[in-house]
Amino acid sequence: MKLFQAILVLLCISVFGHVSAQEKINIAISAAPNSMTPFYSTDANSQNINRLIHSSLVDFNEKMQFMCIACESYEDKMSGSKQVLTFKLKQGMTFSDGTAVTANDVKRSYEYFAKDNKIKSTFMGAYESIEAVNVLDDKTVQIVYKNFSLENLSNLSLLKIVKLKNPNAEVFEPQDIIGCGDYVLKAIEPLEIIVEPRDTSKPTLVFKVVKDETTLALKLINKEIDLSVANMSPRKVFWLKSQPGIRVWDMPSGNFQFMGINHKRELFQDIKVRKAFSLLIPRKEILEYKLKNTAVLSVGMFSPAFGDMYEQTEIEKNDVQEARKLLTEAGWVKNKNGILAKNGKLLEIDWKVSNNKASIEVVEVLQHFFEKEGMIVNVSIQEWGTYMSAFKAGKFDIVVGQWVGFTGPDMLKFVFHSTNVPPKGGNRVGYINPALDTILDKATVETDATKRTLLYKQASNLINSDYATINLWHPNIIWIGRNCLSDIKLESSGSFYPLKKLEKNCGK
Repeated sequence: MKLFQAILVLLCISVFGHVSAQEKINIAISAAPNSMTPFYSTDANSQNINRLIHSSLVDFNEKMQFMCIACESYEDKMSGSKQVLTFKLKQGMTFSDGTAVTANDVKRSYEYFAKDNKIKSTFMGAYESIEAVNVLDDKTVQIVYKNFSLENLSNLSLLKIVKLKNPNAEVFEPQDIIGCGDYVLKAIEPLEIIVEPRDTSKPTLVFKVVKDETTLALKLINKEIDLSVANMSPRKVFWLKSQPGIRVWDMPSGNFQFMGINHKRELFQDIKVRKAFSLLIPRKEILEYKLKNTAVLSVGMFSPAFGDMYEQTEIEKNDVQEARKLLTEAGWVKNKNGILAKNGKLLEIDWKVSNNKASIEVVEVLQHFFEKEGMIVNVSIQEWGTYMSAFKAGKFDIVVGQWVGFTGPDMLKFVFHSTNVPPKGGNRVGYINPALDTILDKATVETDATKRTLLYKQASNLINSDYATINLWHPNIIWIGRNCLSDIKLESSGSFYPLKKLEKNCGK
């Protein structure tokens, strides 16, 4: 009898362990990853899911500071004009096939990402400044850069430490690449990605693409989705907060939403006009009534998530009288039909917006306030790819854009330096300011952190005072899920790292 009881207990433990390992958390994302192969993953979803499967040497924590992922520690020093980064790898770290991660694996991964012309990684250009990768011992690797740049360390977050099942293959599918992260890629379907934990006591994560937010809300209510990390309009978030069994996690993100004005257009070459547009926006009212307080109003590109760069200054006021005065000084006066005109030319605006519902709602609100002042605003709603093509090509007067996923002040150069007008960089509004270029060039090569931060703050203040773009807000990171999930500590980058600690306690 005792033997039977013992066998029964062992069987129950075995079954319970099996159930625990097989438990799944269904997670909604709003768009399919563009590539689950880490050499080519450029969108947020593919990057974030790949972070779970493939570890990099370093990444960013919730305070936008560098943290070790595959390393125990690192040293950053200058050797003449060269920047030298030395990493001590974590002891006991292994690939998903059980083999140890060594310094040679890091060097080999660098060669895959930076030099392999058969692979032709999307990120090859990010590592052009690397002069050498030296293996000092089995757990120590040194990376030597030709010169100093903040991007040197941040770009290493894109370089995943990987093994290839067959290095001589002509084409590499995602499952041909062995990672050393906490999860293994199990399956890829058009609308579903499954990753299994290497620690079988943790749940499997099933990422499901749900593009329509109404469908997503119903799936949350019906318990078909456990957690949503997808984009959702403030109105829908506000409604879901009131639903039983639903919990909302949110925090200010590092993302920056702005109104982009095309500096190549004669209209916006006058700073008085640029400032007038900004003064016409009732930001506080929009935040409260339209955004339902799901954002933080912006004083520049950097949100409170960026401790070193964020400066608490006054939010741009809504001053209609001052805006009217500036427009008049710029030569724009209302004709007999109440439309602003200058030298017989009407103030008419071509406004491009993507077909994202939340973006359209914001544009419609802003359109109302501009038309109220006598402007003709032609809003063109476009599919995402068409919208981005027009934005990059400068075929617009105004857009509402958003920069996501950036991690430091070096982003200012990519977005505002005159050498980064597309197709090369991110200066899509065509802003040209030689004084700003000089400051950013100095900041780029400054090795003293305090002096460098001061230079970037000087650049940021110049960008704001010149209305290079018009600051709007920093959308919150918002995750919505069933209240039977364990607590979640979000990260301002929107990273999926918090999922590694997520537990599902439904029905237990």
